[in-house]
Amino acid sequence: MILVLSGEGPTDFGACSNALGRCSGEDITLGPLTVLVDQMITMLKGHSVLDNRESLYYRSEAFLREKAKTLPGRLQPARSKKKEAETGYFFGNAIALGVIAKELETQSGQQAIAILHRDCDSTRSAHAGAWENKRKSMVDGFKFSQFSRGVPCLPKPTSEVWWLCAAKPQHYQSCAQLEELPGNVESANHPKKKLDDAFGEHKSADGLCDWLAESPFDINRAAAMPSFKSFKDDLKLALDDLTT
Repeated sequence: MILVLSGEGPTDFGACSNALGRCSGEDITLGPLTVLVDQMITMLKGHSVLDNRESLYYRSEAFLREKAKTLPGRLQPARSKKKEAETGYFFGNAIALGVIAKELETQSGQQAIAILHRDCDSTRSAHAGAWENKRKSMVDGFKFSQFSRGVPCLPKPTSEVWWLCAAKPQHYQSCAQLEELPGNVESANHPKKKLDDAFGEHKSADGLCDWLAESPFDINRAAAMPSFKSFKDDLKLALDDLTT
């Protein structure tokens, strides 16, 4: 199995140390979401992806954007005034990552799981179905690319909420309500600020990785958060779909 990741930057899935936006193995600077995914795969499948870094691939947000421009016409989504620009962005990202995953399967001779991380970043003024629409756009994009093991990773509103669930004084208690925190970074209650408060300091991506390594994430208790449960369930379905 190979794992193909795309995130927004160093504080989620990490980044490429080669500054090219595409990398694999030791050229990936790991982010905390990568550590979390490895813990989840270890729990669900009994082996660590990070034990074999050569099976790990990363493609940046910018790389997916450029990849989408090169796709043949049959993989270009039809333009529609009814499709919001934002959900169209999630749809196009998933198409590009699905195509990349299929290409890497051919090159490596192994089956792939592709995980697309984007923060939902919803504000209180966003309509109630914003998260559901964005997730559906990812699911539809993977289907459009004809890749069956694509996994949306869409924390609500940001991935810091997942870490806050574990880091706050009452670990893993009443975490579902954290998803109602504002996505507006200017807010005093933004998850990043609440997470700094919980730790008593600001943790870098490396600091979060170390924290997760020392205190593995409680995947079952964290599933009280709907956005995390959705990710966990989708990842399990993708892992169960592997035939090798």
